[in-house]
Amino acid sequence: MTFPLTHFFVHPEKAWHELRDSTDQHPAAYLPFWLLLPLIPAACLFIGTTQVGWRLPGNSETQFLSAASGALLGFWCYVGLVAGIVIIAYLTRWVLFRTEVRPNINHSMGFSTAVALPLMLAGIAALLPSRWLLILAAGAATAYSGWLLFIGLPIYMRLTQRSAAFYAGCILGLGFLALLTTAFGFLEMWGQTMTGTGEYLQE
Repeated sequence: MTFPLTHFFVHPEKAWHELRDSTDQHPAAYLPFWLLLPLIPAACLFIGTTQVGWRLPGNSETQFLSAASGALLGFWCYVGLVAGIVIIAYLTRWVLFRTEVRPNINHSMGFSTAVALPLMLAGIAALLPSRWLLILAAGAATAYSGWLLFIGLPIYMRLTQRSAAFYAGCILGLGFLALLTTAFGFLEMWGQTMTGTGEYLQE
């Protein structure tokens, strides 16, 4: 049972072929990566916001979150990524419902987990919670995830290049909206739990 993690950043087209063959033989090959990789941005976010801190424009004091609030933020980050991958998987199945190669949920989960790999690894940037670093990391990861989606859909789902481009555009647009909605929803949940509790610390 394999999931060609590093190949997606070295030989992505080969990685999609490997993932397709692996998923055909071991449908649950994605499970450890789906559940464990979101821990990377969650843990980095906790460390960055509670130990490193950040500075707001016009304020020279370093801001921190308390350990409790940082842990809660990391938890919601983890839940948001895990849920986001599931949402993208079901969106992929829905977009492809009229095709002859409509994937089952395991194939869709393997596909969405692979597409999300750059976003999860980009979470390492949260160790230094600088807004510009986070914007650059998120932008680069989003662009690479989009590229993986466009080159991987025809390979993994056995579609023609012409039809795959249309379906990939649909998945990208709907997925972007779904992930934004999920992210804002979980941020709102985190914000509601710390309202009025004085969770910000200064140095």
